[in-house]
Amino acid sequence: MKNLLWMALLGSACATSKDDVAVIPHRAEPVERQTNTQCGLYTTASTQSEMLTTVDSGARVLVLDSTNAYFVRASLSKDGKTVTGYMFRACLARR
Repeated sequence: MKNLLWMALLGSACATSKDDVAVIPHRAEPVERQTNTQCGLYTTASTQSEMLTTVDSGARVLVLDSTNAYFVRASLSKDGKTVTGYMFRACLARR
């Protein structure tokens, strides 16, 4: 019974990934990407956290970490300052 429950939980976790979300390989070095929509850059990997800035559609961002399932850690230059925070993976354009 426990094995069945475990398999059901594991299966539901795998089923939550979406095909329409940008696929970003896990790499040690930062990767430059472009956004496909206007998006927020947050202080933590949560929409409940403070929004640092708004990232415009077509902006170039440097993806620093992509290990989170829904967010990437990104850095960008805005108004002459470098801002680093977290944004939704779905905001990034497909390659």
